[in-house]
Amino acid sequence: MGYWVYLARCGDNTIYTGATTDLKRRVKEHNNGFTGHHGAKYTAAHRPVTLVQAWEVASWSDALKLEYAIKRCVRSEKDRLIKQPEQIHHVAERRKLGFSILEATKELLNQTDIP
Repeated sequence: MGYWVYLARCGDNTIYTGATTDLKRRVKEHNNGFTGHHGAKYTAAHRPVTLVQAWEVASWSDALKLEYAIKRCVRSEKDRLIKQPEQIHHVAERRKLGFSILEATKELLNQTDIP
């Protein structure tokens, strides 16, 4: 099972950071709105949501640490991560995260496009 940290662009051009085990399902949940424990209150009010970048890590713990590190980045850093996903290693290094991070392929990112 993969553990993913992702960046999603919301309808109002804000960037949402999250973690999941299933990227396609998670984007669908965001776009279906907040229903109890699915989706997120923020994205429910800022739809549609489009996955713009994702990274895979080995454990849920690593995913939560990386998610937190990205959430602490300023908007310009998040924009850079979208354009240059390999920059995630600089974010991880700055936060002293010593685990392996793999970026998602373009094919995987395109598979999560949900109309």
